[in-house]
Amino acid sequence: MGADKIRGIVLNQIRYSDTSLIVKVYTDTYGLQSYLIKGVFQKRSQFRPALFQPMSVIQFVSQHKQGKELHYMQEISLEISFHQLHQDMGKNAVLMFMSELLSHAIHSQESDPDLFDFLIQTIQWLDLTTDSYAAFPHYLMLELSRFLGFYPKNSSFSDGATFDMMEGQYKKQQPEHPYFLDESLSEYLHQLASIVPEQLATLKWNPNYRRQLLGELINYYKLHLPGFNGLKSHEILKVVLG
Repeated sequence: MGADKIRGIVLNQIRYSDTSLIVKVYTDTYGLQSYLIKGVFQKRSQFRPALFQPMSVIQFVSQHKQGKELHYMQEISLEISFHQLHQDMGKNAVLMFMSELLSHAIHSQESDPDLFDFLIQTIQWLDLTTDSYAAFPHYLMLELSRFLGFYPKNSSFSDGATFDMMEGQYKKQQPEHPYFLDESLSEYLHQLASIVPEQLATLKWNPNYRRQLLGELINYYKLHLPGFNGLKSHEILKVVLG
């Protein structure tokens, strides 16, 4: 089997020995994969560690062998040069959230071109936007649930409804179990499902409700995604995004 040219989004990295890295990458061809990059911290290394910052979009060559958990990269280059994504404190905090979310939520080693394209587009939007992006983490979680198979049934919404997180739909009567959103948060979720990223700044949300909704979206993932035990980086967003 020959080597493939692959596009990938770096999710995270861990130091491996004094000079090397293991990088988890969501690829366009093979889904989620792990790669060993040897000697990246050596002075004469041809690959800069900055190539492997969270959510960096890279191109590389790799020869994949089925059943192998760790692969090697060659001819690595940056596909997209971001303008402010890793320099802006707020956007960097969102990147950390995005990295943690995707690392916990995506496990498939199969290609999903639609998901890959969605992630590329949302990363680029975050990089370039000059508008408020305080609701971007919520938008990301909601849209990602579409690819994971538990996107809310938005058509079931009506004024005064509550969102049943167990069933993933809105109901006029409050469920008997505790896993539901009150009327205000349900209205926020419905608004979120009705817009595109360019309209996020138009959401006039109460900051306390906005923070509550992010916590509830994390709970929604816990209910529907086996092995998903929550996130930690959203606590940083509370401080950075206000």
